[in-house]
Amino acid sequence: MNKNNIFLSVFLAFVFGVAFSYGLVFAVPIINIESNFSLSDNIFLNSEKLSSNKLIIKTSEKPDIFKFEGDCSPSVILESSNGETHVFDVKIQDKDCNKKTVDVLVKAPYKTLKHSFKIIKEYDLYSKFLDYSTADLQNSFEEVKKTVSNLENSILETGKQRVKNERKIEELKYFEEFFGNILEKRKQKFLFPVKGGKVPVTETKVPNSPRPYRNTYTDGIHHGWDLNAPKGSTIVSLDDGIVIRVVKGFTPSEFGKLKRDGEITDKDKTINLDILRGNQVWIKTMKGDVAFYSHLEEIFPEIKEGMILKRGQPVGTVGATGVPEEGYSDFHLHLSLQSNPLDTARAGTYTYLDIMGWPWSFKGQSASYTLEHYHDIFEKLD
Repeated sequence: MNKNNIFLSVFLAFVFGVAFSYGLVFAVPIINIESNFSLSDNIFLNSEKLSSNKLIIKTSEKPDIFKFEGDCSPSVILESSNGETHVFDVKIQDKDCNKKTVDVLVKAPYKTLKHSFKIIKEYDLYSKFLDYSTADLQNSFEEVKKTVSNLENSILETGKQRVKNERKIEELKYFEEFFGNILEKRKQKFLFPVKGGKVPVTETKVPNSPRPYRNTYTDGIHHGWDLNAPKGSTIVSLDDGIVIRVVKGFTPSEFGKLKRDGEITDKDKTINLDILRGNQVWIKTMKGDVAFYSHLEEIFPEIKEGMILKRGQPVGTVGATGVPEEGYSDFHLHLSLQSNPLDTARAGTYTYLDIMGWPWSFKGQSASYTLEHYHDIFEKLD
């Protein structure tokens, strides 16, 4: 066979003695979950089963003539060959790869071929689908589940079609589990995030209490709960979720950035309030709500934007950064829960300012109501 007749594509894992097919076999991923799915080649970085894909090259040349290179350090290993069809296993070694699509170049003495893989990262999926309404998530879950059932019950005539569908089913099951996990977690209450901390009992430490001393340069309202605890107490994640923002290294010089004079817009007030939070970690929870952890003394070094958090995972320690008063010793975690509008049409597109503009939990409620209904969203302490 002439070298020019080299075909490059994704081969989807062999199953129980299925012979090589000289036709092309394609991976079958999901770009948009709608009533119809658009399909392309995928590598799922966070999935053990789907973290690799296959390149199949049909040629009479020996497989060792091929050299591979590409974005994000691809590892390409010959998996099997029957002399004319060579199957290579492709993995991306750089787990921090920030590219949406990775090009793998296949270099031979007479030509260079390129194959593109769409990189699917769990964090990116959460960034989008945690903004979905529960109803839309449920619809997506049911649609995927139905498609898996149909494929598993379909009668396939060729070995090639069987292996194509096996990969398709594996990818669909990934999304079935992914959606199902979010839906299940949305039924849970939040974990109390401060070890050794206390539930607020005074009206000044709950959402909506007035802050008249700063109403000229902020909205003058307290947006969250002040969870008192000794300085240095460990703060943990209140839910499974993702870290979408980290602000650390706060110093008193930051107060110089507060806009206090002249015409102060609502945006200015929002930014001023953000400065007063000091060291912060923002966690987008399984419910889609974003938890602002503020005034942290320390943010643990492993906590970074773009990471996935587990419920109860340590995040940092209690402090008082961002509080202007000198000698302040009323140490606490300021926790504000921004209520996600769950507008599926805008999923994955919200900016920091957008999130700061979302209504906070219990917004507009009286202090007595908030204190009474605190455990509607939080688990009770032992």
